[in-house]
Amino acid sequence: MKFKKIREKDNEIEFVLEGEDHTFSQLLLKHLLENKNVEIAEYNIPHPLTGKPTFYVKVKGKKKPMTVLAEAADSIKKEFKSLA
Repeated sequence: MKFKKIREKDNEIEFVLEGEDHTFSQLLLKHLLENKNVEIAEYNIPHPLTGKPTFYVKVKGKKKPMTVLAEAADSIKKEFKSLA
């Protein structure tokens, strides 16, 4: 997986996850939406065979978008550790 930032502002970020599809994108979206600091989280894959997931995340409060992404990643790690 390769993270490619398209743009970032104080409270929003848009990025592409190269090498991923709906499987991981849905998991990341779920964990982002569970965060109380996330106002909007969505992604789009323009073409099912050649498209790359493009995410848009908008946060509220004082948290930065990259912090919210890191929290989502930590939450995913914890979820999978609990399965072991």
